[in-house]
Amino acid sequence: MITDFHLLVIHFPIALLSIAVLFDFLFYFTEKVDLAGASWWTMFFGVISCFVAVITGFVSDSLYEHLFDTWPLWENHGMVQILSFLFFVLLFYIRVYHPNTIKHYPITYLIISGLFVLVLFYGAHLGAVLSGRA
Repeated sequence: MITDFHLLVIHFPIALLSIAVLFDFLFYFTEKVDLAGASWWTMFFGVISCFVAVITGFVSDSLYEHLFDTWPLWENHGMVQILSFLFFVLLFYIRVYHPNTIKHYPITYLIISGLFVLVLFYGAHLGAVLSGRA
């Protein structure tokens, strides 16, 4: 069934985006340039997989129609994950077009990216609850 595809895809952004942030933390503490490159590529593929997860989420929602049923929005799996996706698009944009910002404010970048991972994990938890897996 088409909704099963969403369940297969969702684990990629969770893993890739959280590992990208972990690589950033490791780079900050070790200054190994390879970790910065690994983080860049992992976040790149994480953002792409997150886009696919959001699209497949919309397809799944077309069958269940629960995207706008839950209020407040911070208890709505779909809205939290769309927000999380936009957060990581913003982080990747900063990495690509404003890398000096990260160099000048590495602690701020790490704190914000860590918080974005927490939002991603919270949204994933809401999805598990929605699907009856939590």
